[in-house]
Amino acid sequence: MATTLEHSRLGQIKGNAVDGTVQFLGLKYGSLENRLAPAHVVSTYGPGPIDGTNYGPPPVSPAAALEREFDFIQHSLPVPDVPAQSDLESLNLNITVPTSKDGSIDTNAKLPSYVFIHGGGFQNGSSWYPHYNPVPIVKISTEIGKPMIGITINYRLGVTGFLTSEELRKAGYKANNGFHDQRIALKWLKQFISGFGGDPDEITVCGESAGGLSASMMLVSEEPLMKRCLSTGGAVLLFKPIPKFVAEVGYQKVIDAFGLADKSPQERIQTLLTVPMDELWQKIPPGTPLLPVTDDETVIGDPTFTSVSSKEDDPSFLIPGRKWCAAFMIGESKLDANILAWLGLDMQNPGIGAKFATSVKKTLSSHPEAASKLLSSYNISESTNDDEAMLAILRFASESSFYAPALAFAKGWPNTKEHKFFLYHFNEGNPWEGRFKGEAGHILDVSMLFQNFNEFLSDDQKKLARQYAEDFVTFVNGEDPWPPVQGDTIGARVYGPTNEGVTAKYVASGKPEEVGRNDRVLKLGEMVGFDAILEVFQNFFQGR
Repeated sequence: MATTLEHSRLGQIKGNAVDGTVQFLGLKYGSLENRLAPAHVVSTYGPGPIDGTNYGPPPVSPAAALEREFDFIQHSLPVPDVPAQSDLESLNLNITVPTSKDGSIDTNAKLPSYVFIHGGGFQNGSSWYPHYNPVPIVKISTEIGKPMIGITINYRLGVTGFLTSEELRKAGYKANNGFHDQRIALKWLKQFISGFGGDPDEITVCGESAGGLSASMMLVSEEPLMKRCLSTGGAVLLFKPIPKFVAEVGYQKVIDAFGLADKSPQERIQTLLTVPMDELWQKIPPGTPLLPVTDDETVIGDPTFTSVSSKEDDPSFLIPGRKWCAAFMIGESKLDANILAWLGLDMQNPGIGAKFATSVKKTLSSHPEAASKLLSSYNISESTNDDEAMLAILRFASESSFYAPALAFAKGWPNTKEHKFFLYHFNEGNPWEGRFKGEAGHILDVSMLFQNFNEFLSDDQKKLARQYAEDFVTFVNGEDPWPPVQGDTIGARVYGPTNEGVTAKYVASGKPEEVGRNDRVLKLGEMVGFDAILEVFQNFFQGR
């Protein structure tokens, strides 16, 4: 049912009343002169009411991206009607506001908000994906007396979001458009969320996978962009920003794909601005590095385990957010790296065990004992069969790229009353048929968090999802969902597994065996340093 809000600054906005909430969809937050230009905050919308009853155009990305994500989750949901993707009109967001019993919106409520940044490897995804729909969790926030506003945003992806080169920058086109878009969205919300009943000073930015990395990368900003931050399934150390010379390689691949090698810089750029949108993903070779790059603005320096785990400022990667962010929460799943099988590791078969062993020994050539220890700890050898080797490699990747970085951030955070840190481990196995049934894989945690798969869960899993949601709501409201990390003891919340009688519990000791983790990667890190262990997997994933 349609309803209209009288916004104090934007005028009338039409939205949809849905199950105790009103959703305002497709609100344009950023304007673009062209598909590669910097975004600017939209503040005027012309005469007449703003139509917020339909999703806005998603960003340019490969076809069937949602179907692939459902494949990862191993379950699908009904898909809403969404306009065709757009290179110029995709910078829009969706706001879900709780209503009073009479269905009205209290525009003076000063509610906290969460802003969710979707994942997708900076190539795929959109704010309208049905498993991110905020309605159920916003309804829960009202039920438990802690109402909040839910927001999902689009940002540019692939070529339009992360292509850069020296000639593009000289022409005035910034690197990391996608990161800049996310910040423009937050600036729009700072200006206008109060008219929806929100508090501009009570914004929690959260994200999953590439979105989690995006959220945590905002902590490098001197400007406070949020009050709290939550990253799940990927933080700053998930993969390092690519250096400019690697971005240059990516640019040359794009130029070659469009047959522009013999053209002038001006002609190349003009072609990139005008080729049909679909060609921006159809013609780009797989593996082209279109990823965040060190740009001295949104990505400043090169993050390492050393820099994030030390409470002292490291000039190589400063984290000003440790001084202005009131609370930081990181979550990781037991087999978070299973997504990487689809994203490249499957191409290493047959013989992935032997290839991994060779790569490990090469990367750790100066530490042969550590190489042997790593391979024996994960039961990987040249003769390990492909299925066993793949699962073992994914366990190593999960522990080195998700679990260990979460602990590093916990150690380096101030951990004071003014700057708290919360950690959780997600151990619930995937309940649906598919390759990773029974494993706590990537994306599954947020699929349960937002409650949109509840009808397909067991009663125990519904209880887990509900507790997870209530903890999230508590965090967004500025309260402690469980005791924050204090001192050197990294206490954590644990979700599942329900088949072992665990819905949710708090583990004060944080010991690996008590939170459902193995200490093998921690021992390897002690031997040669965690940065060296992280490099082992990254080298293998990149075919080195």
